[in-house]
Amino acid sequence: MNRLIAFALASALLTSAAAAQTVSDDVSKQLWCGTAMQVAFANPPEGLSEEQLAEAAGYIAAGTVMIDTATQAHLDAGFTQDAVDKLKADLVAEVTPAVTGQADNAKYTFEECVALIPPAADTSSSAQ
Repeated sequence: MNRLIAFALASALLTSAAAAQTVSDDVSKQLWCGTAMQVAFANPPEGLSEEQLAEAAGYIAAGTVMIDTATQAHLDAGFTQDAVDKLKADLVAEVTPAVTGQADNAKYTFEECVALIPPAADTSSSAQ
């Protein structure tokens, strides 16, 4: 009987822990968009002006802020660092073809992602 109770309690705790490992759609979107910005602007083509390079750097910085914020939200929701790292690596593999034009499977548009840029990460050139 005691084993049955212990098993029921362990099952309940495991179920609670699994349920705790969820994040909102907004957090998932923030992680996707931050990753997309970093991938899209990480290797700008040659011949860009200093202003264009600064704008690309602004998007990369904004992506970093979004990823850091979404990462912390995942950790706060009970994800382990290893689970978050795997999620981020899988997301790079998903996002890269979408933002490099190799696939037409982008979950969000560029405009939807730009709307998520936190004001502190926004650069004057990308805000215009």
